[in-house]
Amino acid sequence: MSQSTFTWNLEAYESRGNLWLRWSTNSPFRAQQGQIHVYKGGFPSDPTKDTASWSWDNENNANWDSGQKWGTGWNCAYIAEASPNGPYRYFIQLTTTSAMGPNVLKADVVTA
Repeated sequence: MSQSTFTWNLEAYESRGNLWLRWSTNSPFRAQQGQIHVYKGGFPSDPTKDTASWSWDNENNANWDSGQKWGTGWNCAYIAEASPNGPYRYFIQLTTTSAMGPNVLKADVVTA
């Protein structure tokens, strides 16, 4: 039996004053109903809740302006359904830091 290993990546960066996210994979298939999320606060126990903005992972050419002002402390995630059609789970989590762009505090949340 042959096996393959695939990776998914999520990166946050500042552009035009906003929080942008880009993602990639070397997989020939997408994550089960994959979504990219920016959260209003911490990472909620249900990854589909307390979202400031989100996008499907097959939209926006894998490079998305979240509509949120850039700042340190944004919690972002790539989530997908547990197979088969189960609840959503985190599979990549990141928090913005000054190493990703200007060291500024995030502004008030803008709901998309």
